[in-house]
Amino acid sequence: DQVGTCDDVLVTVQVIINDIPETGTPNNPAPFCESDPALNNTAFDLFDILTGEDAGGTWSDDDASGVLTGNTIDLSSLPVGTFNYTYTITDANMCTNSTTVSITILEAPESGTVSANSPISFCLNTAPASYDLFDLLDGEDQTGTWFIGTDNLGTATANPVDLSVLTNGTYDFTFDVDQVGTCDDVLVTVQVIINDIPETGTPTPFVVCETTTDTNFDLFGQLAGNDIGGSWSDDDTTGELTVNTVDLTGLAVGSYNFTYTITDGNTCTNSTTVNITIEEAPEAGIATNFDICLIDVSTSPTLDLFDQLDGNDLGGTWNDDDGSGALTANEVDLTLLTNNTTYNFTYTVTGLGTCSDDTETVSVIVNQTDAPVVVDNTQDFCDSATVADLTATGDNIQWYNDATLGTALDATEALLDGETYYASQTDATSNCESSTRTEVTVTIFLSPNSGVALDDTICNNEAAYDLFTALDGSEDVTGTWTDTDGTGALSGNLFDGTMVAPGDYDFTYTVVANAPCVDASTVVTITVEVPVNAGTDDVLLVCSSDTSIDLFPILGGATTGGDWSLNGNPVTNILDPSTAETGIYIYTIAGVCNFDTAEIDVTVTQAPNAGMDNTVSLCVADGTLDLLTQLNGTPDTTGTWSPLLTSGTNIFDPELDGSGTYTYTVNANSPCTTNAMASVIVTVNNVATPITTVSDVALCVVDNPTVADLDTFASGNNLEWYDSAISVTPLDSTDVLINGEDYYATQTDPTSLCISSVRAQINVTISDAATPTLIDEGELFCINDDPSIATLTANIIEVNSTLDNVVWYDALTNGNEYLDTDLLVNGQTYYAALIDATSLCESSVRLMVTVDLSACGTLDIPDGFSPNGDGTNDTFTIDNIEFLYPNYSIEFYNRYGSLVYKGNAGTEDFKGVSNQSRVLNQSELPVGVYYYILNYNDGETKAKQGRLYLNR
Repeated sequence: DQVGTCDDVLVTVQVIINDIPETGTPNNPAPFCESDPALNNTAFDLFDILTGEDAGGTWSDDDASGVLTGNTIDLSSLPVGTFNYTYTITDANMCTNSTTVSITILEAPESGTVSANSPISFCLNTAPASYDLFDLLDGEDQTGTWFIGTDNLGTATANPVDLSVLTNGTYDFTFDVDQVGTCDDVLVTVQVIINDIPETGTPTPFVVCETTTDTNFDLFGQLAGNDIGGSWSDDDTTGELTVNTVDLTGLAVGSYNFTYTITDGNTCTNSTTVNITIEEAPEAGIATNFDICLIDVSTSPTLDLFDQLDGNDLGGTWNDDDGSGALTANEVDLTLLTNNTTYNFTYTVTGLGTCSDDTETVSVIVNQTDAPVVVDNTQDFCDSATVADLTATGDNIQWYNDATLGTALDATEALLDGETYYASQTDATSNCESSTRTEVTVTIFLSPNSGVALDDTICNNEAAYDLFTALDGSEDVTGTWTDTDGTGALSGNLFDGTMVAPGDYDFTYTVVANAPCVDASTVVTITVEVPVNAGTDDVLLVCSSDTSIDLFPILGGATTGGDWSLNGNPVTNILDPSTAETGIYIYTIAGVCNFDTAEIDVTVTQAPNAGMDNTVSLCVADGTLDLLTQLNGTPDTTGTWSPLLTSGTNIFDPELDGSGTYTYTVNANSPCTTNAMASVIVTVNNVATPITTVSDVALCVVDNPTVADLDTFASGNNLEWYDSAISVTPLDSTDVLINGEDYYATQTDPTSLCISSVRAQINVTISDAATPTLIDEGELFCINDDPSIATLTANIIEVNSTLDNVVWYDALTNGNEYLDTDLLVNGQTYYAALIDATSLCESSVRLMVTVDLSACGTLDIPDGFSPNGDGTNDTFTIDNIEFLYPNYSIEFYNRYGSLVYKGNAGTEDFKGVSNQSRVLNQSELPVGVYYYILNYNDGETKAKQGRLYLNR
């Protein structure tokens, strides 16, 4: 624009619109079927599907299919999917144009292959009503139609198919998979064979009575039209079947099944069952014959014959076989039967069906027994008798106190004088007692009594001694006395003792008896004596060591037969000084004529007792000993020792008196004359002090040191330890040692068993280390870092790497030590001890740490892998995901969004092979980009999505 009067010249510019290059028009081919032979072209020219394009451009692989080389692609390497390729030209004017062509590969339908299951066979009676024909194919797509026959021109059938309606024969079924686009697959034919079942025949039931004797009944006789080669089974397990025959005699009444079964070469089975019925036979029962004694007929005049049968059926009839006239229905009148005659009565039960009648006969007899024979109807006895003493001739005699009634008397029952008794007998064969009894009358006489002798002694001055005084007074007064020894001094019952010399004389008293009793007599003895003499009093002094003394001769002419006593207690005339007491011993003698005593005053002086010799072995450590206690026996305490003991008493000091023979003497007192002596041979043993290697011992609390550990620092025989220099009670080897305590040791000589009198001393120091401590959250690790014991040690606050002062174990006490390189295990508990730098003792209380290897934060998920089999990165692996997220699941998709793989903790890692049959038929996946979705499934962590590159 002009400004005022100012203006400028005109200026001209140019704009050039250049034409863009021509990249042509795409003629995209129809989709290829993945089974199309055209896909074998490894150098398909993309210019063949492009028209009108200028030359000089370049092709790009838009979907990274990896098959583009220049302007050609390898169709044989393309997977299922649509792939775009763009032709681009940039001319000299930098103008650009491009055209994209598409190649589509369709997934071919899969009709599958015939599996090893085809042809499949069924027996006519077992073919299923619903059978899935796909069970006869492998790898098929189950979208399509089944046809009856070998092609798809016949009748279509539903699947599963009903095979139970088919008769025996071979049947073809053909599968035509549904076409996908222009892709199809071949027809596949499978076969089903229905095999006929074997013929096991038509059965005829068999009925027979239980009384049959057939032990070899052929079951084939009850079948018609059966094939051979089958086997029979005992359906009711009777145990009576042998191959094809049955032992009918072993079958009880009832119905039994036996089945004939055939399994042919096609394993088809058929069976037919034959029924055998065993009919029950009539049962007249088992008879028990009836015997009755005539004596019992009065109380049981009739007999019910059914009482004599066992196991019989009802409804039968009875017959009077012998025409006794005593039978009415089933009752027999026993009073009408002749004695000792047998009568038969038969019971008949009518049989039904195949069974015959059954009969059973009962025999009845009335038995009669005669009364026994008695020789003498009057029987005499002396003093007493029992029923067992009565006599009669017959079998099994029984006695009664009544002619017809009453109970048989016991054989021990006493008979009564003047009583009448009645005897019966019982026949040994029929066991029947006689109905009549034989009478016997009893007379009982009493035996005479001559009394019981009471022998007596009289003085030689008695002139009229009554002999009845020498009887007990129970005698009969009707007897007479006899001068048995013929003294001539008897007159009636009076004896004159002045007419005979001193001595014993017998006299007999006799009482005459009535038969069958015998005479009674008693002999009495009368002793005639003169006055007795106890002797003269005396004094006796004895020593307790003297031999035994007879006191009787000291009395001088005493009458023998008296008694000795001391202080009112009986003693003998033999005095044993070693046991006798001092006192007055009295001799007493008594006769019929007089009583006399004499005394001996006895003094017993005890002999000296020094005890008995002995041998003693002493230990110096045992201290002093009362040597008197080492003498055997009970020595007196009044003796003296030779040589004298240092103590001047009985006390022996092994440190001062020493080994040797020491004699103990006790002097005797009159009337004892011999001193007593006994010796003790003494051996004194001393034992050296144990040898110790140190005087001070340092130990650790963690080792739980006990008294037994002290033996390491001392030597000697049978060492024992004490808690003081004077203690007498040794410590137990398991006693725990105390810090700062002094301990004292003795040894024991194995020969003398003496312990050392001087003890060795050891001072004990016991140290401990503190329990280590862990830093906060020092137990948390990530399993992917491969944490080890060394890693765990680094989390101990007190750790000193130069001292290596932390040790880890697998137990709270003792246990095995871990190496620094040992890897940690999740959830496992480890136990740490600290080592004290001065004492080198480990801590007695260990730190307990349970490690957690799940503290990993974000997982390290790879962005690619190369499943080419070279052993490196062949799988898509997320380290330890199974441990950290045991419930995880992961899905992989191709770039078209199709699921190609699903996995979890139970499946193997993704190897670049699909496990989704409907997508890629479990084939290797092509190189390219894939996408994943990782579900942690722990209720907390959000699912993660990502991509990876699969490269071979």
